[in-house]
Amino acid sequence: MVLEALSSLITTLPQWAVALAYLVILVGLIIAGIPVSISIGLTSVLFIVLYNVKLSTITTAICQAYDAWPMLGIFLFTFMGVVFEKSGLTELIVNALQPTVGRLRGGLGIVAILGCAFYGLLTGSVAATAAAYTRLLGNEMVKRGYDRNYTAGLIAAAAPLGAFIPPSIPAIVIGIAIGGSILTMFLVGAALGLVIIPGLILINTIISMRKGYGGVERVYTRREIVVNIIKACPPFIVTIGILASIYLGLMSVTEAGAMGAVLSLVVAAAYRRINRRNIIEIFVEAVKSTSVVMFLITMSFVLQYTWSLAGINEAFKLFLMSTARTYGAHIALTIMALILFVLGMFFDVIVLAIAWGAYISAALAPFGINIYHVGALFLLGVLIGTATPPVGSGVFVVADTMKIGLEDIFRGIKWFLPFYLILYVAAVYIPDLSLWLPRMLGMSGV
Repeated sequence: MVLEALSSLITTLPQWAVALAYLVILVGLIIAGIPVSISIGLTSVLFIVLYNVKLSTITTAICQAYDAWPMLGIFLFTFMGVVFEKSGLTELIVNALQPTVGRLRGGLGIVAILGCAFYGLLTGSVAATAAAYTRLLGNEMVKRGYDRNYTAGLIAAAAPLGAFIPPSIPAIVIGIAIGGSILTMFLVGAALGLVIIPGLILINTIISMRKGYGGVERVYTRREIVVNIIKACPPFIVTIGILASIYLGLMSVTEAGAMGAVLSLVVAAAYRRINRRNIIEIFVEAVKSTSVVMFLITMSFVLQYTWSLAGINEAFKLFLMSTARTYGAHIALTIMALILFVLGMFFDVIVLAIAWGAYISAALAPFGINIYHVGALFLLGVLIGTATPPVGSGVFVVADTMKIGLEDIFRGIKWFLPFYLILYVAAVYIPDLSLWLPRMLGMSGV
């Protein structure tokens, strides 16, 4: 009886009210501690039942998640990153950076920032980057006199670079969602990353000068510096070669991911960092990580189906088009960016990209807004959410690894959030901030 009454009520509500009800229930489940992907599934099933649609139709939405061939690249690039992490080759990055930039004022902070950026070349994951560099540098920075809260905040703020610098898993999903080129989205992410890196380094240097944070005290010989850099080169040569093969049209994203997976094993074997035991761990970890991402993608398609069923997506599209027509494209873009920023504090970029990417691109493209500009705001706005409360997935990884409270991390990350906010606002109104690299390289459609 209650279910029938709710079903009758929901069909009479306007789309904005249905969307609000959906979000309230969804956020309530997330706050209650239920994982985001499962919360999306439970809420979607509830609304599908209320709309008197057979649950078997969910299988159609689920199958959509596996209908794009480039999705295979998620596993392949994840596998490549896991190989580099499990084989200990990530340490080579730190060893190469410490004797060069590590001796500067705030040098270990700079090593953490650059290390997170370089690690993006190897894995493309925020969580993996946060975990790797918290383990590698977290306690070391504290030993060298860095405040524990600041150390955790710095790594949490720098970890999103792991998903800006290609190959980026979020960029793959966004590229598919907006109907664009994945390679171009890679370059959009790289362009943003190259803007973020000097900004974070500048902030770290200013804070370090104020607080008296130093760098690496050990003096390295010229030979040690050269040897450390040479040892760190093979993983980067592999990744740069893979990206170059995509750019030159020699391989598709999926083929390049397969080649990267094979070559990462070759490099790890050449360094004698791989054996029968850790090769099994690598495959298991890669499958686990990919399963988490693919389950989230699957639930995102279910979310898209549910919102389409309720008319929410089409209503949002028409709202943006009406706003752009009446007040101008940039007002519509501003509203979209604000919504993405707020929802990005609760949802993964993958969820929002799949749910809205195609609709937002279709709504704003007729008014001169480039689809890759929209993709950049998805990438930048929602990834900021990994470093901000209340969810902040990157923050949770750092907190768990360093055994520190969330409130303590937020005390340290507060120095970097204003920079991210300014950058986000600038990216809304200055398309070249995110599109300069693909335009410089002559990519079509930018």
